Amino acid sequence: MTVNPIKLMDALRGEGDREVRTVLADERRKLVLIALREGALLAAHHAIHPITIHCLEGQGELRVGEEAFAMSPGVVVPLDAHVVHEVEGRPALVLLVTMFRDKK
Repeated sequence: MTVNPIKLMDALRGEGDREVRTVLADERRKLVLIALREGALLAAHHAIHPITIHCLEGQGELRVGEEAFAMSPGVVVPLDAHVVHEVEGRPALVLLVTMFRDKK
């Protein structure tokens, strides 16, 4: 077994108001780092697998249907597959999204 630590914040380049970087992808999981700056919105979408959305820094809002959830450091929101959601930086936030894939 090989262990390779990931320095999450090193993956961000500070480019634009919205930045999405895949930091790990294999057959069982995918980790995506998302930075939303200057009130940027990641419009309504869904994942085909269950996910968790973990706020690492900043403030924002996650909207799932008619519900809105305040996002701040340490908040983790689990979502089932195909749940439509959107996220907005208020004014900015960094998220780590973990996607859990079925074993093939």
